[in-house]
Amino acid sequence: MAQERRKPNVRGINPYMPSIMDFDRVWWRESIIYQIYVQSFQDSNNDGIGDLRGIIKRLDYLKKLGVDMLWLTPIYESPMEDQGYDIANYTSINKLFGNMDDWDALCEEIHMRDMKIMMDMVFNHTSSQHPWFLESKKSKDSPKRDWYFWRKGKIGKNGEKLPPNNWESLFGGPAWTYDEATDEWYLHLFSSSQPDLNWDTPAVRDAVCEVIRFWGDRGTDGFRFDVINLISKPPDLPDAPIVNPDQYEQPAVPLFTNGPNVHKYVNQINREALSLYNCCSVGEMPCGVSELQASEYVGKDRRELSMVFQFDHMGLDAEKGNKWNIRKFSIPELGRVMRVWQQHMLGNHGWNSLYIENHDQPRCVSRFGTENPRYRAACAKLLATFLLTMRGTVYIFQGQELGMPHPEGWKIEDYSDVETHQYYKAEYERRKKEAGGGEPDMSDVMYSIQKKSRDNVRTPMHWDTSPNCGFTGPGVKPWLRMNSTYADINVYIQEKDSDSVLNYYRKLIQVRKQHPLMFYGAFMQLNPYHEQILAFLRAQGPFRTLVVCNFSDDPAVFEIPNEIDIDMAVLVIANYEVCENKLEYTTNLRPWEARVYTLRN
Repeated sequence: MAQERRKPNVRGINPYMPSIMDFDRVWWRESIIYQIYVQSFQDSNNDGIGDLRGIIKRLDYLKKLGVDMLWLTPIYESPMEDQGYDIANYTSINKLFGNMDDWDALCEEIHMRDMKIMMDMVFNHTSSQHPWFLESKKSKDSPKRDWYFWRKGKIGKNGEKLPPNNWESLFGGPAWTYDEATDEWYLHLFSSSQPDLNWDTPAVRDAVCEVIRFWGDRGTDGFRFDVINLISKPPDLPDAPIVNPDQYEQPAVPLFTNGPNVHKYVNQINREALSLYNCCSVGEMPCGVSELQASEYVGKDRRELSMVFQFDHMGLDAEKGNKWNIRKFSIPELGRVMRVWQQHMLGNHGWNSLYIENHDQPRCVSRFGTENPRYRAACAKLLATFLLTMRGTVYIFQGQELGMPHPEGWKIEDYSDVETHQYYKAEYERRKKEAGGGEPDMSDVMYSIQKKSRDNVRTPMHWDTSPNCGFTGPGVKPWLRMNSTYADINVYIQEKDSDSVLNYYRKLIQVRKQHPLMFYGAFMQLNPYHEQILAFLRAQGPFRTLVVCNFSDDPAVFEIPNEIDIDMAVLVIANYEVCENKLEYTTNLRPWEARVYTLRN
């Protein structure tokens, strides 16, 4: 029957046999990278905070999972106002996590297991407690004054002091803070405790390169650069267009994103630091980077970054770019975004990073999946299949391999995240003012927080069935509330269940490593307008793999295009038991079912 339906293309061209090939094998392209949120991974000294010695304790687990590189969130000296992304010393370990001897031991243990280590670098800004900023703040004549953005302010209509421009911080409120001692303002695109470094100052760039070399010399194999596309600002720092006339601060994202000298500066850190080591680099690109712009960062001839984190798929559920205004997106929308990035990077000699959750992004099961607990495990496996069968370097966030959903029923006081609290506070004050001083209804705000707060994904790791799930000792209060709603989702239980999400991840990672075309092959989406199914071919010359995923609580029917020869299709992996002996052109899929086939001819 399958052979009867298949017919040749009338023009003699098969659209599912691409001619573009890329088989430039590099170790980091074929790596599985596992992100460790250090304070939530494993506590080794029962203070309620994860640490470096705790990671060492779990390295064999990560090796068995199939991980090749560990990405550590910032572990440097920090006031921890933004969970370590406010760095006070780039070359010293935060005492909460251990010391440099602990890091050296961790690095050695990782390398002994043929794994690698990636450090998280935050160079757009420092902590306001960093010695650089403290020196810069001393006086207008400080030798480090131009290491940050200091400007004279404006005078308002009523004689009030106003910031140098009307930029709004990405965390809400003004992007400037006034310093009374010097009668000037300093710029911070994020919290006031995170002043922006001025990369236009050559000494700043030299200092950044020195930090990278410090960690490269100690054995670091990879570098993740936080918000790296924000480091270059327009020299005159112009006002943003007024889109919210009821407030002074205005969104200014287009003005400070992918700025005029950003490629010059990234090329310099590559030339003077990264290129000295056999390392990889990934640049986080929030606030918008198109596939065309990304090519300029990662093209082989550009000598800048290995890959970038883009956010087009992460913005699908946000109304007009506001993460707190949640919208429902369609499967064709998701498919279109992935298709654009997959195909563009192959055609332009670039490389993708593949992720669907991280320390800033919600759990994928709760975001891209289902609220029906009956299908939670199948959904988690489908999302794993979707992620691990595309072209690029795969990133997995801790707990993702367990299918961990968001905690439920949290109140605002349960959250620690500075962004979450700034959003809640701003909405509370605005609504209270509109209500004439009465207590405002915040239920919709809490709904958004329960869906989008960064703390939803930062809860401590679930290792076993003991109190605190093995993250820390019994009776110890973890730094952040445990996800008690889903305490039964843990490593200990899933280790013993051959059909668990964890064991599915292990099998799927091995499948990917056994099929190099999973890393390098072209991507061709099938039936792009199907409302339930996202399906695609991966192809490298004569070798092809078919991936079919039903993103739905309902059964779905998938029609395989006639031009694709499935006569000798072999099932590689699936998240349900597949009883059919042969793949048919009309295939029925169960809720959240995912299948991967090799096509042998």
